[in-house]
Amino acid sequence: MDSFSSSEQRFCEIIRGKDRALRDFLSGSTLPDHIDAQTWLTYLTGIKSALGNLNNDLAFVATLLVKRYLQDRFGILDFDAAGKAQGAAGVDIEAITKDGKPIVGELKTTKPYQPGFGAQQRTMMLKDLKRLAASDAAHRFMFVTDPDAFTALCKPGFANRVPGVEIVDLVTGRTFLCEGPQV
Repeated sequence: MDSFSSSEQRFCEIIRGKDRALRDFLSGSTLPDHIDAQTWLTYLTGIKSALGNLNNDLAFVATLLVKRYLQDRFGILDFDAAGKAQGAAGVDIEAITKDGKPIVGELKTTKPYQPGFGAQQRTMMLKDLKRLAASDAAHRFMFVTDPDAFTALCKPGFANRVPGVEIVDLVTGRTFLCEGPQV
């Protein structure tokens, strides 16, 4: 059974509140059949207002999956998914195993908009992967939530550049250890 810190529970309640706000908004509003830019903008703004920064909410919930993964694999008990603000600078995940070994990880909820990522997506992925590979942590992870992102990261164009980084699909549980170029 999952156990959540008080800050994790608080963040979940905020998300639950956004869900209620969206449901309330949608129950009283509909997008009209005729195209009227002003009405459509008002409608979409209402949805955006109800949801707030959905990307941060997705990343937080994905971090709860990271927490579960670390608990199951390493028995980590003191990781707080709400301990670091989503989008804050630096590595996304930092934890210590029971025997004192450091764990670092990056979390990506990125959906490739084309196979292998778009140019900017690819640049950001490589930047984070290289930072992980350069880390002296005992365990280095790239956590993803999208199956296409997982598949792309497991290909030689990424995997050969970042030996020792483990790619983890948080949704399916698949993992892949990058071993560097094969000679």
